[in-house]
Amino acid sequence: MKEMLGKLKFIITAIMNFNKHDGMVMAGHLSFLSLLALFPFIIFLVSLAGFFGQSEAGAAALENMFIHMPEDVAGILKGPILQMISTTGRSIMTISILGSLWVSASAVDAARLSVLRAFGAVTRRPYFRRRAEALLIVILSAGSILIGMSILVLGPVVWNILISYSPIDADWKSLWNFVRFSVSISLVFGALCLIFFILKPRYLVIRPPIIAGAFTVLILWLLVGNSFSLYLKYFGNYDVTYGSLAGTVITLIFFYFLSAAFILGAEINAALYYEKVSPPENVTASD
Repeated sequence: MKEMLGKLKFIITAIMNFNKHDGMVMAGHLSFLSLLALFPFIIFLVSLAGFFGQSEAGAAALENMFIHMPEDVAGILKGPILQMISTTGRSIMTISILGSLWVSASAVDAARLSVLRAFGAVTRRPYFRRRAEALLIVILSAGSILIGMSILVLGPVVWNILISYSPIDADWKSLWNFVRFSVSISLVFGALCLIFFILKPRYLVIRPPIIAGAFTVLILWLLVGNSFSLYLKYFGNYDVTYGSLAGTVITLIFFYFLSAAFILGAEINAALYYEKVSPPENVTASD
């Protein structure tokens, strides 16, 4: 029992450091910038999909996002997002790409700051270099989403061809849903691993763990997504307090929980890292 608790000590350390590094305060900062960057990122995503002739993949990405959101949050965001896409002309969307990229990169900078604080690191990179790296992450993220959604869009066609040659009579629809869910989860997990890898401090003694933090974030996001509607049912009487702004507040709280989970994942990685090297107070990490 003691041996097991010793192996799980990093979790307690991560939670303590989460409070020490003002995790909830940083979650508020990150959630605001994430919500602020959501619409510009969607503009860029749809524009990129149209540029490469993958408009169907862009629409599938949006639909997949709404499916995996809590029903209350999806209901709040879906209308404005679809209206924005349908009423915004192609020329305006093209002109606004640079602005969309810049705003989206602000959320990446906030995520970077959260990761650096988890490692007790300070950044020495020039501002424009950090911004360029953030822009690259946004572009890579949008490209990865389109590739993943293109696979899911073409998936049913390939799947039907494969099962047409199968002699086994099975519930292929349920199996395809499982495959589709697995691919979606794998894409999110891979994206989290990539983000933690890119945003980690550069000058560390050894390469820090990444998978543990990404897995923690993924599990917490699934829990938040599945339990948020239940939370609103029993504890979220926001329309009485906020009136017509209740929808905005609900969405911001949802992003707040997601951001807190991301920061805790960064703290998990940092705690595991400092188990292998000297404690944070004896290490001056830099970026």
